[in-house]
Amino acid sequence: MNLEKAKQTVKELNNFIKLTEECDADTFEKKVIKEYAIHGNVSKVAKVFNDQGIKIGNRKVISNDISQVIMSKPHLNELHVIVQKIFTRNKKRMPY
Repeated sequence: MNLEKAKQTVKELNNFIKLTEECDADTFEKKVIKEYAIHGNVSKVAKVFNDQGIKIGNRKVISNDISQVIMSKPHLNELHVIVQKIFTRNKKRMPY
């Protein structure tokens, strides 16, 4: 890594932090995006939602529901674009 690459990485991380902290999670989809940005894991996000009593219809939220929102298009906001890239990168690292 060189200095310019490091500066760019810091800039991107600061933008990610700012977008996450300022995200207005007023819909289920936006809440999914924000929670994934915070936790980085679909199972953890589903657990947070279930602990809060959030349901889809009459059933609990499952990790597939979280994945579908993250991979949906069109993107809800700039944070959604970043989260989708993180999700895709994390998915490729899975050992199965």
